[in-house]
Amino acid sequence: MRQEGFIYTVLLCATLLWCFAILAAPLFIVSDGFLQSSSEFLYHFFGRVCHQFDERSFHLDGQKLAVCARCSSIYFGFFLGLLSVPIFRRRPAMPFPPRWILFAAVLPMVLDVGLAVFNLHESALWTRALSGGVFGLIVSYFILAGFLAAFRRDSDDCQSATAAHF
Repeated sequence: MRQEGFIYTVLLCATLLWCFAILAAPLFIVSDGFLQSSSEFLYHFFGRVCHQFDERSFHLDGQKLAVCARCSSIYFGFFLGLLSVPIFRRRPAMPFPPRWILFAAVLPMVLDVGLAVFNLHESALWTRALSGGVFGLIVSYFILAGFLAAFRRDSDDCQSATAAHF
């Protein structure tokens, strides 16, 4: 149980740091020296995972965030999902949610992108944000359950190997 709390805390802190970096890039760009260099690094770093189109991004203090609206919503939704785990989790071991829930969470993004590609729907900032947020919120449970299962399996394997050895 203690290990699960540690894994949860590390994942939560890493996600908080990731989300902070998304917000720090536009705030630091107007600075000089180290902060401006940090901002440029963050934009470059996040440019590896997101297109960063200005018209598809939220803005803070007149500057676009380090990732687009959909990506921002996925990451911040993921963070909110992790924050909600202690509220909704009642069992000591967190099982994997049913897979159909993951497919249902992906569906709004697939529809938003797919319908826009075929000119059947104009993908707007709010549809990108909403579809990304739903996905981020839901996928956080899957990722956390996966981490917990992986570490539980590792510790079970270690305990089994130790018991078999002695």
